Amino acid sequence: MKRIWIFLTLMILLPFSLFSDQNEIKLHCEVVSEEVEKILCKLEVSREPFERQVTFFWHSHRYPQDDREHTSILKPYYASVYDYRFLRGRAQGTWSVRASVEDNRTIEVAKVEFILKGSELIATSAEEQ
Repeated sequence: MKRIWIFLTLMILLPFSLFSDQNEIKLHCEVVSEEVEKILCKLEVSREPFERQVTFFWHSHRYPQDDREHTSILKPYYASVYDYRFLRGRAQGTWSVRASVEDNRTIEVAKVEFILKGSELIATSAEEQ
């Protein structure tokens, strides 16, 4: 009887765990070192059966001339997209990166702030809207 109860409980809770974060939008930035050091920001979203437009806005609080906007298309059923900036030559100090995902129905926005100190990235906040 105990096995049946455990089995039924797992069957009831499994769908909730599979789809609990389905509609969340997450933005994460880090320094990666491949051939050249880069600041890589990855946006994770739910999978949808249609294309979406993703725009990354990079903003330096100290040097606005270092700002950038980059737009790309997220293909159907894809769940992540990334953008990067080369670390060399980037303004030191506080940066804000905002990513917006647009489709015909909604606009979702995620934002992360970090402090760039040398080749170290210190996260200060992350927001989802």
